[in-house]
Amino acid sequence: MSFTVQRGISVSGKYDFCPACSSSIHCWRNKRVGDIEYRIEKCTSCGYAFVNPRPTLKFLIDYYLNTGHGQKDKCKLVDDVLNSEKQYPNSTIDAQRIIKTIELMNLSIESKAFLDVGCGYGFFAREAIINGYDVVALELASEERHIAKQVAGLEPISTSFENFTHSNNSFSVILMSQILEHAFDVNLWISKAKELLVTGGVLAVALPNFHSIFRKILQEKDPYICPPDHLNFFGPRSITTLLKKHGFNVLEIQWVSRIPLASLERRFSFLGENCIAIVSKMTNLTLMVIDGFHLGMIMNVYAKKVVS
Repeated sequence: MSFTVQRGISVSGKYDFCPACSSSIHCWRNKRVGDIEYRIEKCTSCGYAFVNPRPTLKFLIDYYLNTGHGQKDKCKLVDDVLNSEKQYPNSTIDAQRIIKTIELMNLSIESKAFLDVGCGYGFFAREAIINGYDVVALELASEERHIAKQVAGLEPISTSFENFTHSNNSFSVILMSQILEHAFDVNLWISKAKELLVTGGVLAVALPNFHSIFRKILQEKDPYICPPDHLNFFGPRSITTLLKKHGFNVLEIQWVSRIPLASLERRFSFLGENCIAIVSKMTNLTLMVIDGFHLGMIMNVYAKKVVS
């Protein structure tokens, strides 16, 4: 990694090769956000794309302390979060699917120690607790920690994953839901997850699919291509390459696409309630087909630690 400077933001370094597989890289797109232009490079082999050069880790930690879930300058109350989730239970549905899948893969391990990296509002931690796991949750943003405490009944630790300390081989499950795309150093994160997991433990990663049909159409205008919030853009091949490099065996990848009902209601409000219901059903059927072709918006990746 060579070092450089980018105007308007602290930058720690520039990769000269793919961090996932060490192959050559080339410029894919430049993405301007405000008055800062971010260069996004892409691997010629595994297809991993990433912001290069990188913001510093200090910048990212300070950034997420202030932005949390991306709701800048919008303070949320726990009742608002719970009411929204009750009306549109997206996080609950995702949490139930992921925990159920983990349970099917993790039956041979007696330990129920569960690490939730970047727990957000705590819906995944809550589902893990319901299924008998002993959960440790990490969350930098104070607002999210406050809400997660009330949603899941635990006290999230205010730390980045980089600075989290715990004995090795102590967790049976590590969840990284919508967080690896934010990571400063993906190799450090996966390597650390391996150290913290028992052999046979499950690492579950949910993140945007860089190879989705929506990204292919929108290119850098895809809403998930949003530096400095998102720095890493994985497809199934690149995330599998990264995990295998660090001693994981990928067991399953699920593709999940969802357009929030609230968005459809706003866009098609002129049609009336019955017509919106029809549009919603047709949209969901279309998304199911897209997921079936592995072109969905989100990937849920499940891997077991096979190397001690």
